[in-house]
Amino acid sequence: MFHIAKVVFVFKPENKDIISADSSVQATVEMWDENILTINVKPGLGEKIKEEDIVLVDYAPSSANIPVPKQIAVKILRGTAAKKAWEKYSEFNEKKKRESSEYNAPSLPNVR
Repeated sequence: MFHIAKVVFVFKPENKDIISADSSVQATVEMWDENILTINVKPGLGEKIKEEDIVLVDYAPSSANIPVPKQIAVKILRGTAAKKAWEKYSEFNEKKKRESSEYNAPSLPNVR
């Protein structure tokens, strides 16, 4: 299972404002459903990832025994691929919100 997210901030060990114990890279992302997470970035993408990138996040369980999702950026999408993916997920999220608000709308009093 994968999810789409937009990169808000990248935590790179070479950043002068970051003191790091290792060479791993993390990114704070806004998920398609408006959740905010800080996730790991797959090694090899750390030098290429930047703010505003759209990333594909591996959300599969860590293992059969551990149902917690991996939450790791595995691909960077740019150009048309990024635009189409973000738009499709955003449309789906808006539809979910509309349906939820319609379902939860207070009923009108029964007036006679």
